[in-house]
Amino acid sequence: MIWLWSEYFRAIPHLQQSGVLKNFALETEGDFSGQYQVVAKRYYSPDRRVIHPAAPVVGHFNDLAYVSNIDLLLAKDVFSSSEQAKTVDFEQTQRCYQFQLASTSPLAAQQVIANTLNISTIAASEQIAQRLRRVKAGQRIVLRGEWVKVRSVSTGQYFQINHYPLPANNCRIVRVQQLQVLD
Repeated sequence: MIWLWSEYFRAIPHLQQSGVLKNFALETEGDFSGQYQVVAKRYYSPDRRVIHPAAPVVGHFNDLAYVSNIDLLLAKDVFSSSEQAKTVDFEQTQRCYQFQLASTSPLAAQQVIANTLNISTIAASEQIAQRLRRVKAGQRIVLRGEWVKVRSVSTGQYFQINHYPLPANNCRIVRVQQLQVLD
């Protein structure tokens, strides 16, 4: 029960918070939109424990979790509704996913890659942050936003989330402007 309460009260950063805007720069790389089924949702915390991760007085903002602390593993509707999708086992290490196909799976790895996506979400507003908090695995959602690159203002360094052999488009950062839960 304690875990549930900590998830409920977890601070979800968003771009209307001064601490976030002061310490991170976002560069838009293109538009993002689509209808997906949420396969998994995962929270991240900065290495350092703080009362509120987006407070402007915290100090060093050297972790992507200060601006993006929710990742969503998404599947395209056609793929997620198929029985074949149940033959794939997903595992998330760091901020990007890996998958194993069951020995009986009729799927090829390329089919899984073409129909799945892991996004590190950045909420454009407090309202979007609250909607992201309530998203659950198994729900169908519509997302709209932009692909972004995130840079630390203090160090000038870009945050990388894809350290695995998946194509770069399968594991990216998205600024979420709109989120609608369909079911």
